[in-house]
Amino acid sequence: MANTRASATCDDCYFRREGLCALAGNTPCPTFRAATNGALTPPRQPRLVPRPVPRVAVGHAA
Repeated sequence: MANTRASATCDDCYFRREGLCALAGNTPCPTFRAATNGALTPPRQPRLVPRPVPRVAVGHAA
């Protein structure tokens, strides 16, 4: 990946390219989104891992 957050600049950001950024400077902010073919690229999401279902002991009524 040539366009990682460490090497990315504001000029690589969708918001800057579309004139939607109101921040000064050229350091990517937390809302940085890479501009890909003129479209907004969603942020990467962590992989969802299902939680184990705890077993519940069922008692018999006496």
